[in-house]
Amino acid sequence: MKLESKVKAGSKEIKKYDAPRSPYQLLLESEALSPEVELRRLCGLYNPVQLQHTVNKAILALREAVASQSPSSGREPAA
Repeated sequence: MKLESKVKAGSKEIKKYDAPRSPYQLLLESEALSPEVELRRLCGLYNPVQLQHTVNKAILALREAVASQSPSSGREPAA
């Protein structure tokens, strides 16, 4: 959010901010993109909930693989 205006009313300062926007929205609004970039189409392909679920499953599989390879807990007792 960017500060749009600031008004001093006595001892108080009243600040007004613009609407919050995601980095994706800021990028679409900028002049930096060329027209052939299909960000809108690509963004629609991904479901954040499904992506998080896939990442969590991969992390669990990695933990299980590491646990099955290490003897007992894999740590030496502290001296």
